[in-house]
Amino acid sequence: MRFLRLLRIFIPVLLIAAIVAGVIVVLTSRSELQSARRQLNEAWQPLGTELDARYKVLAQADGALKSIPGPLRPIVTQVETATKDWQALRRNDASIASQVTTANRLEALGRRLVQAARAAPRLEGKPELATINSYASSSPARGAITPFEEAVSHYERERNRPARKLAASILGYKAVPAYDASASA
Repeated sequence: MRFLRLLRIFIPVLLIAAIVAGVIVVLTSRSELQSARRQLNEAWQPLGTELDARYKVLAQADGALKSIPGPLRPIVTQVETATKDWQALRRNDASIASQVTTANRLEALGRRLVQAARAAPRLEGKPELATINSYASSSPARGAITPFEEAVSHYERERNRPARKLAASILGYKAVPAYDASASA
């Protein structure tokens, strides 16, 4: 009987202590998570601006190939759709995660477009190939990519610390993918 009485007191005290500890972890984690996200936002701005210019060149290259029939057509259509998605995300100030995801998709599609256009015999010596090559030779400066990569790494480390995982999910600090610079043409 005495054991049950102690258990009846001990369990609620333990639950209250766990809740208080959880609240303390969430409140103390918030400032570190905010700081890491602020650094991420600041590092994204110059890279996003450079990618805007890069994707304008990609849209011009894509537009030059639009009138050419053949097997390039599906890639041209995908690039056009992804470019419109990118512009909408930038115009609407969407989340960095969605912008980076779309940028990675555009980089992969741009690479496919460059490879397919360079391999297409009907484009040899045509000015459309020059626009493709101008896109292929453009790339964001390493000086903009490196700070963003470091900021993403820091943010994800802060977000995935064992004590902060719960706080990050409660406070809405979602994962941000890294920019895939290896997909650059």
